[in-house]
Amino acid sequence: MKLAKILPITALRLGPTQFLAEVERLQREGRMPTLPELLDVIANVRAEFAPKILAARRSKKERGAR
Repeated sequence: MKLAKILPITALRLGPTQFLAEVERLQREGRMPTLPELLDVIANVRAEFAPKILAARRSKKERGAR
């Protein structure tokens, strides 16, 4: 499940009060993900981006050493 399907992209830029209102709206609509669903999304994102981030860091380190 993609996070963007659960939360609109604007929800990712909200302050704490606005975010709480968004969470309450999702709960009312029955669209709030369960904890296992959320953790699954986080694990998938980490699996996708962690290798890319580490490769970029290694590349930057190698360029800086020259």
